[in-house]
Amino acid sequence: MTIFLKFTKILLLNICILTFHSINAQAPINTEGLKDFQLKRFAQNAQRKGDIYSAITYYEAYLKNNSSSYSEWYEIANLYRKARDYQKSEKAYKIIIDNVITKFPDAQFYYARMLKANGNYEAAKAEYTKFTTSKNNSDLDNIKQLKKLAKAEIAGCDTAIELSKGKYSAIVNHLNESINKAHVESSPLLLDSNTLIYSSLNEEYLKLYEIENQDSIPVRKFYVAKREDKQWNGGTPLKGPFNEKNANVSNGSLSPDGKRFYFSKCKPNFEGKMICRLFVSTKEKEIWSTPKDLGDIVNSEEFTSTMPTVGFDSKKNQEVVYFVSDRAQSSKGGLDLWYTSYDTKKKLYKEPKNLGGTINTVGDEMTPTYDAENKTLYYSSDGLPGLGELDIYQSVGEIKAWSVPENIGAPFNSSADDIYYIKGKNAKERSGFFVSNRKGGVSLMNETCCDDIYEYSDPQYLNIFIAGKIIEVSSESIEKPGAPVVKAPVSLFKVNKDSTESLLKTTLTNEKGEYSFQVEQGKNYKVLAEAQGYLNKKVEVSTETVTKSDTLKTNIGIKQTPKGSIVISNIYYETAKAELRPDSRASLDKELVDLLKDNPKLIIEISSHTDDVGTNEYNQKLSQARAESVVNYLIGHGIDKSRLIAKGYGEGKPIAPNTTPEGRQKNRRTEFKIIGYVKNVEVSYEE
Repeated sequence: MTIFLKFTKILLLNICILTFHSINAQAPINTEGLKDFQLKRFAQNAQRKGDIYSAITYYEAYLKNNSSSYSEWYEIANLYRKARDYQKSEKAYKIIIDNVITKFPDAQFYYARMLKANGNYEAAKAEYTKFTTSKNNSDLDNIKQLKKLAKAEIAGCDTAIELSKGKYSAIVNHLNESINKAHVESSPLLLDSNTLIYSSLNEEYLKLYEIENQDSIPVRKFYVAKREDKQWNGGTPLKGPFNEKNANVSNGSLSPDGKRFYFSKCKPNFEGKMICRLFVSTKEKEIWSTPKDLGDIVNSEEFTSTMPTVGFDSKKNQEVVYFVSDRAQSSKGGLDLWYTSYDTKKKLYKEPKNLGGTINTVGDEMTPTYDAENKTLYYSSDGLPGLGELDIYQSVGEIKAWSVPENIGAPFNSSADDIYYIKGKNAKERSGFFVSNRKGGVSLMNETCCDDIYEYSDPQYLNIFIAGKIIEVSSESIEKPGAPVVKAPVSLFKVNKDSTESLLKTTLTNEKGEYSFQVEQGKNYKVLAEAQGYLNKKVEVSTETVTKSDTLKTNIGIKQTPKGSIVISNIYYETAKAELRPDSRASLDKELVDLLKDNPKLIIEISSHTDDVGTNEYNQKLSQARAESVVNYLIGHGIDKSRLIAKGYGEGKPIAPNTTPEGRQKNRRTEFKIIGYVKNVEVSYEE
């Protein structure tokens, strides 16, 4: 026994990399001959050190002799959960619930969570519901937070039940054991269609190491896998200045131009907490420079910064680094997604900012990957409705403007943790990789302990394009098209479930006025055509009913910007009143609301005119009130009032004689005229 305590050995698993703590395991451990107080003390000591598997071993031995020690059952239930042994954790939490739920009220939440992780969605929903209505210590801060999470989990159970009934065409394959070893594999990154970088401990099985000999303890490194004859084979260390002898490296990400490689480097701090820092290496003449720390504004010894992915701020024309951190300031929960960018004047990375409440929750958000071409962020969260522990979501946007996240569904998401989703290099097929600890991987301590890399493909993927021409027209009809508009910007927007719009990409028409976008099946889009000297035009296109690969022909006619006043047809008011009649609103929707939304920089004058019936003063007041009525209608439909000027002209500007009913009818008109453009205002495409 004395020898055992003097020469402590550890096994570096780093299984719980998601929470940035190394999990050390003293195994095998001989507990025979140890007294109960020793087992309990050794368990607590191991627990304090983060040595989860040793703590589990001691607690299991202790509970064999003390089955009514519910405080220890609570501790081991939490340890099983952290080790992602969902089956044993569920059983341990059930013992707590049946005996001392008032003492450990959060046990019911975690019991429900383990039921869900084991795929028992109906039972999990029932337990989550009980937890949300329970009065047990409901005033505690952690209980309040867990109740918020429970509501999302209830919705997630409903989602999971529905998705489990459906069918999907994507095929998921577990990569072979030249890549997936007994420990955790993470952060796949495609360099090209046949080259994959990933991070791994690259150990075949459990090994013991002396804690005093740090140089003998293995660390996570970058490895390369190559695809040959449709088979991926890995295990080759990545060349370059990235891997280190005494630091765990992971989460590689390339800038869009391929010249900067960002990654995280992790070491325990003075308190034993695993702290990750972000580094960047620059490619110069095909040689990667020595990695540089992103600086103390981004990194710290007190909190972790990790899992970088690189995007682009289209408005400021600069590179953006999205990453994960547990820093407390401005945090929405545990782990949040943040962003920083490089200040070229000060030559340092700027103060990080939180992505906001659309993305971040009271739970954990992690493993972001950003598709810069489609402005789509993929990441994992346990604070949103999902199928299991961590689910993969997607959101369109950049910086702090994001669409409501969407769960990407099965088979990518399961009842376990699903993380690190990336797309393949071939845009004409749906393929790529993700990481999961679902059943069927290479197990170490239990069947859901460890993350492996999976490849996915979809043989039924539809290649759908929206394509057409931008042409000049003199009216709304494009049956008689004019000349094609060349080098005209054309933008593709995704219409989100909440009816907001997110800009995906922009292109220019060719010499024939043609454009083309590849899109996904089952979505709603809008295409915006712009050109100097023309009014913008936006049209809706849906792929919801598309069932085969196809090109949706979408020609868009745009009109030259009018120089004078334009009469708005079919605008009627109640007799001698300023109130718009219901049939007038449809005309305003068609001719002005969409026009002003499609052209967010236009400033227009709304003018109202009357005939000469009545006094000049009366007609002047009536026309002004009617113009203001139209302006108020437009403001009510989301048009900024600063872009609208109401002007009543009374009977002063007739366009026909007032001597006939027909002439007076023509004079009772409402017009609009472009009088300027919004200047120095950043146009947002978020509605």
